[in-house]
Amino acid sequence: MKSEKFQVKSPILGFDNVNEVEFAEVDDGALAFLSLQGQDVELLLINPYKVREYSFEVPTPIQTLLDITKNSKVKVFCVFVREKESEIRINFLAPIILNDDNKTLAQVILSAKEYPTFGVAESIKNYIKE
Repeated sequence: MKSEKFQVKSPILGFDNVNEVEFAEVDDGALAFLSLQGQDVELLLINPYKVREYSFEVPTPIQTLLDITKNSKVKVFCVFVREKESEIRINFLAPIILNDDNKTLAQVILSAKEYPTFGVAESIKNYIKE
């Protein structure tokens, strides 16, 4: 599992002082880890497109901050938390945007009013067909 360093251009919720992270994808880009430099913390990430229909507008200030153009190689991941043994909850309202071209990232906070089908702690069970 190869990890790459990314510069944090806009704070990750709860980690305002983190300026650099290590990002590593696993499972064909379905899952990833974000190791926060200077913290003993690793965030678990999931590719929302592998789980559900997911689309949103990246705000212009974030596009500018990350220098995103129409040709940029951009990745989107959402933080997930494992509760108990079988419960996984995903935050679809605060995706992390990565510009793979210049190794920068930012977290976007989406409005629940604009994206009423996205939740902060949605169960993955809502999207897994048994």
